[in-house]
Amino acid sequence: MALRLAMRRFSSKPVPLGQNNPQVTSLRQSVSGFFGDVKSFNFGKFFEEKYFWEKANVGPFFLLLFFTPTLYRSFKDFYWTRQLRKLSTEEIISDRYEWLRLNMIQDEVEAALLSKMPAGGVKPLELGPATPP
Repeated sequence: MALRLAMRRFSSKPVPLGQNNPQVTSLRQSVSGFFGDVKSFNFGKFFEEKYFWEKANVGPFFLLLFFTPTLYRSFKDFYWTRQLRKLSTEEIISDRYEWLRLNMIQDEVEAALLSKMPAGGVKPLELGPATPP
């Protein structure tokens, strides 16, 4: 519901077929201008000392430089959290299979011992007579 309302709010007003929409043309021009700026970017010119300190827009560069440790740490934590969660799931499944295997072996041993049991059962061990002599 919220996605539908957001799409409705941000969508442009309907334009009859065959007529140009000024919002669409301005968006196309801004996108093409952005890609033109990206294609014409030159690292050598940007980091040249005079251009860098006097004419270049250095705000994004310094923001990236400032936030690089935070971004790196966040991506690293995200990556290792996912990897360890996957490993934890695999270990739980492996432990369950190991538990099942050990219980199956224990059941087989008990069944083999029960098949060799004497007919009257195991007689208790007496250390001496039950009554005094």
